[in-house]
Amino acid sequence: MSNSISPAKSLNAPYAFLVLATCFWASNYVLGRAIPASLTPINLSFLRFTLAALLVAPFALPNLKKDFYAIRKSLPILVLLSLLGIAGSNTLAYFAVRQTTATSALLIQSAMPISILGFGFILFGEKPSLRQLIAMGFAAAGVLCVILGKPGAAGSSLNMGTILAGLAMLSQSAYAALLRCKPPLHPSSFLFVTFACASLLLLPLEALTTTHLPSLNTTSLYAIFYLAIGPSLLAFLLFNYSVQQVGSSKASIFFYLMPVFGTIFASFFLHEHIEAIELAGFLLVGLGFALSRSKKQ
Repeated sequence: MSNSISPAKSLNAPYAFLVLATCFWASNYVLGRAIPASLTPINLSFLRFTLAALLVAPFALPNLKKDFYAIRKSLPILVLLSLLGIAGSNTLAYFAVRQTTATSALLIQSAMPISILGFGFILFGEKPSLRQLIAMGFAAAGVLCVILGKPGAAGSSLNMGTILAGLAMLSQSAYAALLRCKPPLHPSSFLFVTFACASLLLLPLEALTTTHLPSLNTTSLYAIFYLAIGPSLLAFLLFNYSVQQVGSSKASIFFYLMPVFGTIFASFFLHEHIEAIELAGFLLVGLGFALSRSKKQ
């Protein structure tokens, strides 16, 4: 009996892990909006990734010795990956949700799979098919629906929060496209180096923008620990493992769960609701993604 069940469990595990990873990443946006303004986006990113690096360090140290020369040789690409996918995209996301709803920011993230195709062409010359070009057009239209449909402050037609969310999505997409260039490090080594680099990259900004130590109450401390463990350590470990098992093509589909989970979390914890123009944008992005897939996929 156990032999017949185990293969199915093995096949289903990566998909369950992808669901959990996207759930963690969706909660990151909701928590980023819920945390008090006394903790700035730079404070939040710096504390989150410093703590994440410290937490993964005991597991990474034995492997760091083996990976030392590979890390030294590939340090430029590791710093770039950390800047784009860890420090940059998350700090932009935290700035975004201070100026727009978590729901809007998450809906924009749903364009990431199509954006990754675009960066594949820009960075590696992977020419998209006509079908994929049309898909990119639909995705771009969907993102514009969310950005232009959310009025800004003082009657402005643009909302800076949705623009920042778009930049966060592009930064994360560039990171995903460049992952193929990462050196063959142990997963714990890769996490430690990228988290530590993110902390060091954010340190000058933290020093320049923080005039006094942020006030941390019990709720803020719990939130930082959760962000360091859930959306950082666990989400990246689960996602990286799953991509190895099922491939990035299948894994990218699960990015569409982020706005689904995020809308539920934002509705329950922040009392947000999705607007018609945002739903239209999400459907356009979804149509674009459907067009980008082959019949077999």
